[in-house]
Amino acid sequence: MPFKYPFSTKGYTPQFCHAVHFILEKEGGLRADGGYVNDPKDPGGETKYGISKRAFLGVDIATLDIDRAVRIYYTNYWKAAYCHEFAGNVALYQMDSAVQHGAITAIKLLQEIAGTKADGKMGPNTRTAVHGSDAEWLVSRYGLRRARYYARILKNNYSQTRYIEGWHNRLADLTDAAWELAA
Repeated sequence: MPFKYPFSTKGYTPQFCHAVHFILEKEGGLRADGGYVNDPKDPGGETKYGISKRAFLGVDIATLDIDRAVRIYYTNYWKAAYCHEFAGNVALYQMDSAVQHGAITAIKLLQEIAGTKADGKMGPNTRTAVHGSDAEWLVSRYGLRRARYYARILKNNYSQTRYIEGWHNRLADLTDAAWELAA
């Protein structure tokens, strides 16, 4: 029996469905309340399904449903970070990075790893470098690069230290999920 996602998969690729399911799981979006939180210490503010009020001012977070959240992920992260152009495990890492740090930053991180100019623009040099690299190598390097990125966040804003364990646990789970896709 095929896996049943808790959201409509119509119009989405299996790679996207897998990636967004991972994101929803990590963001608490698979809970009955959609992972709704309104932590005053979280710079994202009110959040549900991992969608924050800070990032989406026009969205009524309290009434957001899972299918609308999935559409937001598809448009603002999957497509915006060009995840659809890459192998499943690289796409998963790219998607999670876009959700955590923004699509432009995710592109820059991937460019740094692939050895191209980190300008945040997905051009032919970046595409060639990523497609010409071993996907498992890219994923391994991506995890290390993201860990360094988290360190910079803490250096610039020490109050975010309370999230470091969760960030690193997420990276470990992300790496496991990416390796499963590579197998």
